Amino acid sequence: MADPEGTLHGDVDWGDLERRPYRLSRSMRWFLASLVAYAALFYYDYSGAAGTYVVGNWAPIRLDWLYLLAVLLFGCFVVLPAVENRGSTVRYWRRFRRHRPAVVAAAFLGVLALVGTFGPLFVGRPGIDLYHQNLPPLGFTVERGPVAYKCLSGNVGTPANPLCAGTWHHPLGTNADGKGMIPLLVTGARVTMLLSLVAAMLIVPLATLVGVVAGYRGGIVDDLLMSYVDVQETVPAFVVYVILIFLVGRSLFLIVVVFGLLSWGGPARVVRGEVVKRKTSTYVRAARSQGASHLAVVRRHILPNVSATVVVATTRQIPVLLLTEAAIAYLGLSDAILYSWGAQIAEGGTSTVTWWIWLFPALALAATIVSVSVVGDALRDTFDPRDA
Repeated sequence: MADPEGTLHGDVDWGDLERRPYRLSRSMRWFLASLVAYAALFYYDYSGAAGTYVVGNWAPIRLDWLYLLAVLLFGCFVVLPAVENRGSTVRYWRRFRRHRPAVVAAAFLGVLALVGTFGPLFVGRPGIDLYHQNLPPLGFTVERGPVAYKCLSGNVGTPANPLCAGTWHHPLGTNADGKGMIPLLVTGARVTMLLSLVAAMLIVPLATLVGVVAGYRGGIVDDLLMSYVDVQETVPAFVVYVILIFLVGRSLFLIVVVFGLLSWGGPARVVRGEVVKRKTSTYVRAARSQGASHLAVVRRHILPNVSATVVVATTRQIPVLLLTEAAIAYLGLSDAILYSWGAQIAEGGTSTVTWWIWLFPALALAATIVSVSVVGDALRDTFDPRDA
């Protein structure tokens, strides 16, 4: 967060500061340079010069490009400023690590991000193998015939021992199509990361823009924007998605766009409330009295002090989006080829025989949602000005 004390000195010449040429921050310069490379790679793919794969065995879809853009934004405007402002980062980290469960949850989310981003490059897409259907996890057995139609070599059941045991080849077992549970879980992690980061990329700027404009301008502008938020929040995003799938078809891209564009109202209200408090603070009134323009006040004092607020508010929306996507997949209304955790849970159903098909993705989904919620609560306590 910005230090407001520096704005109280009487020798600040705001007129001189605003006449100086505006210099891009290091984060913005890195982002623009990365954006050029991003655009070149995008053109290389869509022009057909790359063939089937762009890098290795990576054949990106539309959502992959949005995910890559979200990663660039996160790296340039979150990671890089954290590295540059080491003093503030260390201070916040000391507050954050007091919440031991949040540290564990953050470590889990970090591993999930790595698995979801790079895991598919190593394990590939889940492949159908009709010779290895419904194999149990390592250390467990199922009856051959009713469940495991065919066993792995060396594991074939006999009349005396009609059981199939799990093997190291598929340590977490396989589903009814013979797809290994490990590639399925990795693919589900990828879907989770795509949904979370891309939705956050849509929610954060929209919530920040609307919240800052409404809170700082006030009056009729505030009334109009907040009235629109009220109307938007009465429109169920699920209903909008169901209507649109009949027009454009099922896809994770559609889920992200619909729920991302209709889920920023809550964070915008939180940002608006924070801006209303900030604009009457001493350092903002001092800057205005010394000739600072509204744009300068917003850029130098309001935005730096509400950035943490919108991030914390967004972490409250991510678990809801993950549960919504899982429910949509469970109902069979999502893209079936993406193998999200919700789709895997639906495939496993409530069977107690092939329990591993639904249990592992259910545990992964539950751990992710709990981790995001715990980290969000810890971030709220970390960035709370009353704790500073």
